[in-house]
Amino acid sequence: MSIVKMKRLRLLSLTSERDHLLARLQRAGCVEVTEPEEPQSMPEWGSLLRRDSTALLTVKSQATTVRTALENVNRYAAVRSGLFIQREAIREQDFFRQETMEEALALAEKINAWNRQLAKLQTQETNLKNLKTSLMPWAPLDLPLELQETATSVFQLGTCPLAVNLSELTAQLEKTAERAHLQEISQDKHQRYLLLICHKEALERATQCLRAHGYGISHWKARTGTPAENIRRVEEELLQNQREREDVIQSISACQSQRKKLELCQDRLQQELQKEQAREKILTDGTMIFLEGWVAQTGLSRLEEELSDILCAYEWRDPDPEEIPPTLLKNQKWLSCINMVTEMYSLPAYRGGIDPNPLIFGFFVVFFGMMFADLAYGLVLWAVSLGITKKYRPKGTVGNMFQLGQYLGISTAVFGVLTGGFFGDAVYQFTTAFFPGHVITLPALINPLQDPMTIMVIALGLGVLHMLFGQCVHIYMEARDGRLLDGILDVVPWWIVFAGIALAVLQGSAVVVLVGFLALLFTQGRHKKGIVRKLLGGLGSWYDITSWLGDILSYCRLMALMLATSVISQVFNILATLPGEGLPKPVGILVFLVIFLVGNLFNMGINIIGTYVHAARLQYLEFFSKFYKEGGVPFNPLKYQTKYVDVTTDSGEVVE
Repeated sequence: MSIVKMKRLRLLSLTSERDHLLARLQRAGCVEVTEPEEPQSMPEWGSLLRRDSTALLTVKSQATTVRTALENVNRYAAVRSGLFIQREAIREQDFFRQETMEEALALAEKINAWNRQLAKLQTQETNLKNLKTSLMPWAPLDLPLELQETATSVFQLGTCPLAVNLSELTAQLEKTAERAHLQEISQDKHQRYLLLICHKEALERATQCLRAHGYGISHWKARTGTPAENIRRVEEELLQNQREREDVIQSISACQSQRKKLELCQDRLQQELQKEQAREKILTDGTMIFLEGWVAQTGLSRLEEELSDILCAYEWRDPDPEEIPPTLLKNQKWLSCINMVTEMYSLPAYRGGIDPNPLIFGFFVVFFGMMFADLAYGLVLWAVSLGITKKYRPKGTVGNMFQLGQYLGISTAVFGVLTGGFFGDAVYQFTTAFFPGHVITLPALINPLQDPMTIMVIALGLGVLHMLFGQCVHIYMEARDGRLLDGILDVVPWWIVFAGIALAVLQGSAVVVLVGFLALLFTQGRHKKGIVRKLLGGLGSWYDITSWLGDILSYCRLMALMLATSVISQVFNILATLPGEGLPKPVGILVFLVIFLVGNLFNMGINIIGTYVHAARLQYLEFFSKFYKEGGVPFNPLKYQTKYVDVTTDSGEVVE
């Protein structure tokens, strides 16, 4: 239960061993490959090395191809992936089988080709629909579109705004060009569709007259036959287009049965992507390769085992003082779920930090349970978290969240028993409304609605205990680093002050308080130079008492959130009983259940978020401020990272 020690790794091998080496490092899962030092800081041979070439772009392209194919199959086959993925176990040798990946890549290319064909058909459909729309106003015209002129006359199709008075326009056209005739074919809410028949000699005068009224020529050079015939042809092409699209969609949907291949290939490509990214950080001269990185001390034996049959030379050493190793927290499996709370804030510094997870676990679980206190809510949270963990085996942050949810559910249920909460006061409200002769009230050690002051005192007591524990951790850290006296002087004077305040309240004596303030005066500025500055530093620390009091009062949120959960559930329970008045009992019970379920689901959802945030806040601001040194860099080793499968050994053990 601590920060794992890191070793600086250097490794030399032959170029021919590179791919095999990266695969073994990935299997070991304990080495983070880093950017190598500058050649100038290496031995003389370092200047002869260059960056290794990689296939990173190729692998990224393949990963995009497979991901796009999966999305197409899911879309056209109407596959619901759901919030969680149930991973299947697969042996390493099957996972890395090259033939399987090549088959999946070929399948992905085929699916994406169909999708491109579908995109073309959809574009074609849009163009055909637009063409049909533009032809519809000309449907009454019984004249071939390719007929544009005779030896002496011109046939011209055009449009003008609907606001134009057609009679006045026709009269003006007859005056301007006697051998011209204008006929309206149709109109819509925006414009008129016109046919102009004009002698060639009068065409220029006629068009000048018409353009003055917003006339525009419609060109149909690529179409033959009447507009009605063209509309029928377009409709036939649309039907053919629809049939082709349905065939393509059917072909893509039929690949649903092969989704597992694509998912397996996507996971496999993710591993290749990691190896290629690591390969970019390797130096080579064409014959040998040079690799640097960090290795977790807990993985040294496993690394040696994986490298035992590879032709290579390697060494590891302790980090230099100027180096910043990554931070890896190692805890018991049952405790590792609390890592997500720490990681949301910041990892502890590798040097001088401390793993806070064992320290905050109990407090976090208790604080959450106290704020959410309800037996039914706790059982639901526990059952849902346990069910998802067992069925889907989520990893990473999501896995930690549902593992932690089991502990939070148990804590919530325990506090629910103590406060008599079961969906708030649902049992009491239900029996009062529908069975007044058999009213049931659940027993409670403390009722938060009737005795909120007791809850507040308990909350403040937990707050004081929480902060005192943080100060004890501070003393431990100072003692660990050889500064025990500093740790005592930082903390004990404050203990004297607060003990004195308690005695002053209980017994009316302020002597201990004065002793405590004098202790602060002579200890808190001890690191400053000069007696005056030391005393001023100590005097300034007196103002920090306001910060301490503010921190303690922050724990009132434990009471506030408990009351919020209880009051909101009680309100919904009361609302659920109101519509049932005057209705037959079975109908009233049914209405009660509907409102009851909706209201309590809302209450659970909103308060799970609120209690989690406030439980975390009490750790981050009130607890961590007493001892925590943040700023750790996450440890990102080369390892198996899968989404759809669990890679296992021949014995069935999952490779982490």
